[in-house]
Amino acid sequence: MSETQQLPTTSTPTGWRILSFGKDPATAAKVQERLRSMGYRATVHALSNDGPGDARLISALNENDWDGVTIGGAINGQDPVGFPATDDTTRWFNRILNIIHTRAPRAKIVLVKGPHDVASAIERELGPNP
Repeated sequence: MSETQQLPTTSTPTGWRILSFGKDPATAAKVQERLRSMGYRATVHALSNDGPGDARLISALNENDWDGVTIGGAINGQDPVGFPATDDTTRWFNRILNIIHTRAPRAKIVLVKGPHDVASAIERELGPNP
């Protein structure tokens, strides 16, 4: 092989391992695409406030040793205009926090205001993407 020819390289993402979730499937897909384009090893899910939603969260938490878990504003109450907190969402948020604490105790929990805030919220809690 000549000096100018190079073997193809495979690039494995080396950024933070992020599990992210919110309420809307379309938004989840867009956020996942954005985070991955920024070098994060991100998996983003939309969750429902019920047993199957909890099971999906538990399954996702068990898939990796996550560096951070982001919780969207529709769940965490950080978006009072678009998704004001109710007694029901507060109970859901508390349940989610306890599931994360049990299943991924070393992961940083990152509260996100909305899709526009995800990357800055991750950096705020975990630091720059390695």
